[in-house]
Amino acid sequence: MKTFISGFLVGAVVVAVAIWFIMPGLMLNVLPSKYDFPTTMEKIEDEIYNQGWDIQRVYDMQECLNNNDFPGMTPIQILSICKPSHANEILQDDRNKKVTAIMPCRIGVYEDSNGQVWISSMNMGLLGKMFGGVIKEVISHSAVEEKKILAPVLQEK
Repeated sequence: MKTFISGFLVGAVVVAVAIWFIMPGLMLNVLPSKYDFPTTMEKIEDEIYNQGWDIQRVYDMQECLNNNDFPGMTPIQILSICKPSHANEILQDDRNKKVTAIMPCRIGVYEDSNGQVWISSMNMGLLGKMFGGVIKEVISHSAVEEKKILAPVLQEK
């Protein structure tokens, strides 16, 4: 019996450690753009509106860092986007308002030190599976729509 319990505990620890190291890679989608930074931003912004979403705010991290005596950062912008019908569907129920911590959706666009432009976003499909009911349904729809928003700028695999 001790061998079984020891084996179970070792197995549980191995699984926990594996999850700890694997989850960050699963929670984020990081994909290369086929365009330069300004073109990538323009095309993503156009497609956000084409898909019926709204841009709530664009955070310019390069400008923020430069303005605070951290010069030399490559271009980095974060788009906070919302589809009002999706937000309304989730937020109608007070029990769902807890997810405001991850609203609105965000898309990061950055240029690395080699000049490659990347798009970063939460893995909405995986995130949706962590919730049930309306939240899961809406986030799953958002994941599909996000793929459509990003498709025009992504490099072919």
